[in-house]
Amino acid sequence: MSEDKEKQAGTSGQQPGADEEYQKGLTRRRFLTISFAGAATMGLAALGAPLVRYAYPVVGEEVFEKVKVATVGQLKPLDEGVKFDYQEIPSQLLMMEDGSYVAVSRVCTHLGCIVKWETRNSIYHCPCHAGKFTPQGDVISGPPPRPLTKLKVKVEGDGIFVEGIETEEKK
Repeated sequence: MSEDKEKQAGTSGQQPGADEEYQKGLTRRRFLTISFAGAATMGLAALGAPLVRYAYPVVGEEVFEKVKVATVGQLKPLDEGVKFDYQEIPSQLLMMEDGSYVAVSRVCTHLGCIVKWETRNSIYHCPCHAGKFTPQGDVISGPPPRPLTKLKVKVEGDGIFVEGIETEEKK
């Protein structure tokens, strides 16, 4: 008699109706497996997207705003200069001894600390790791791997303007 019950229930060891439930389609176990796999795939994609963006950056023409920073009479050679933010980048404009103007980003190229202008030594100094830069932003000493970012300076009439970032090709 027990054999008859096993035949009715399907294969031995399974509960009655288990085959029917599986054949109907989605089981609870299959639903959870698919849900977990989908969540894991989306999580990995979210982690991988910034890496792909870093490896293959979108290169497009940058639009730079023209900003009046100072007037000609405001600056003295290698004095304090004028601190300003250019497109959210802390920057500083200095007048050189020859009367020309130089604007650089004050963000250190080593770890992103804000460099300070030392008037008495005529250098930019990074307080984080003792990096030193010339008034033009070139590295004198310390761990910074490259010069400070230079900004394009234009003098129009009495105004001194900054418009864009100088590229390496100009050197």
